[in-house]
This record gives sequence, C-alpha cells and structure tokens, in this order.
Amino acid sequence: MKTEKEKMIAGELYFAADPELVADRKDARIQLAQINQEMDSDKRRALLGAAFGSSQGLPYVEPNIRFDYGYNIHVGKNFYANFDCTFLDICPITFGDNCMLGPNVQILTATHPLHPVKRNSGLEAGKPITVGDNAWFGGGVTVIPGVTLGDNVVVAAGAVVTKSFGDNVVIGGNPARIIKTIDLEEHASGDAEDPLQAPRKAIDRIDRELVRLLEERMQAVTKIADIKKTQKIEVLDTSREAAVLQQVAAKVENEEYETTIVETFKDVMKHSRAYQAKCQD
Repeated sequence: MKTEKEKMIAGELYFAADPELVADRKDARIQLAQINQEMDSDKRRALLGAAFGSSQGLPYVEPNIRFDYGYNIHVGKNFYANFDCTFLDICPITFGDNCMLGPNVQILTATHPLHPVKRNSGLEAGKPITVGDNAWFGGGVTVIPGVTLGDNVVVAAGAVVTKSFGDNVVIGGNPARIIKTIDLEEHASGDAEDPLQAPRKAIDRIDRELVRLLEERMQAVTKIADIKKTQKIEVLDTSREAAVLQQVAAKVENEEYETTIVETFKDVMKHSRAYQAKCQD
C-alpha cells in the first residue's frame, strides 16, 4: 500500500492533510525562513542546495523563494532564479543545466479534481514539470502541471505555458505558442554541427514525453490490476488487446511506420500484463 507521500510524488490522488505531508510542509517553511532571511549569498546557496532534492553545484536564487516541499525540486548546473519565484513541487520539478528564471516565475505541478465533491473532500493531485538545458524564462511566466520543455527554450515574459514544446523555440502568450525558432550557431571551429545531433535531440525530447505518458498509462494499468484482483478477473483479455491494436493501426498516418508502431504497442501491453500478474500475487 502506497503512502500519501508516495501517491503525491507519483501524480496520483492523495490527501494533503496526511500527517507526514503536514510535517514535511512545516519543515519546508522553516527552511524557507532560513533561506529568505540569509543575507550572505554563499550561505543562501548552500541552504538551497540542502533543501532541493538534487542540484549540480549550488543554485543561486534571489529572495524570496517559495516552495511546498523542496525535495521534489531538481536543478542542473548554473541554475538561477530572480526575486519571488514560486515552485509548487507536489510532483518533481526538473531543470537541466544553465537555466535562468526571471522574477515572479511560477512553476506549478499541483492540480485538483474537477468534480466539486471530490475536490472538497481534500483530495489533490499533481503532474511533473521538466525543462531541458539552457532555458530562459522571462518575468511573470507561469508553467502549469505536466509541461515538458526541450533544450534552449526561451519563454517570453508573462507567458502561460499550458502544453509541452520541443527544442530551440521562443514561446509566448496565453496560452503560450511558438513565436519563432532559434537557429543555433555553428561551432566556433567553423564546422557544421554533427547532422546526427538534431534528430537525436528530437528523440531525447520525445522520449521525455513518452516516459511521462507511459507513467500515466501505468497508473491506469495499476487501477485495472486492482479491480481485476478484487473481482477475480483474468489478466489477459484477448479481445480488448486486439481492439486496442486495431485502433493503434488505424491512427498511424504513415503506412511505413504501421508495423513498427503496432509491434511497439504489443510490447507495451505484454509488459503491462506482466505487471498486472505481479499485482495479482
């Protein structure tokens, strides 16, 4: 049985009033008071490094910073955030290397059920936010739950980012959209970039999104496994799997990819069955 904290970090519905989470938030408030009141920038950086879940080097953040827990924030090298940034780290917030945030940026992983009865019951949830290397967010940017941004992304001041974007784009507006793409300069030696780099970076970005979606899928698989175990239903449902594969094949637009994509889904379902069988034990 998962704890409420484990549910929270996994993006599942959880009760925020759980005593362990209440204690964690209290500890975070104590850490925030120390961080925001510390005038020595080196000491403040050390306190931030201790509060964050992980950091490559010591992050530099101007006061006042605000977060729920701190331990769900992960930053790479040379992380900088200006005054009054907020990180609602219900789920993991991950930044790559060389990321810069302007003042009043809000990184929000927290969500609530849409149904009022469920929402009023105290149940909450969240979705992780992931940002690649070399990001620059202007002042007043808001990023909502579940967003993934690629490398070298620039977000214009005041933008509300409601969906994921890939590498090398400037985005802005509410909701944010692509304003322009960024043409990376050639290497200092004058040689053109390795032609494999661009498609590999695209694959890396897509893989990050696939991981997030596969985790969401496994959450649904887990719920199905619980129901099947309770009602003593067999794990394998051949008619259901055949229908899913038929739907997948129908959605593939490029016929050359159809076989590969269908076979990939067969593997996904095979591993899902194995996980369900494990849950039945």
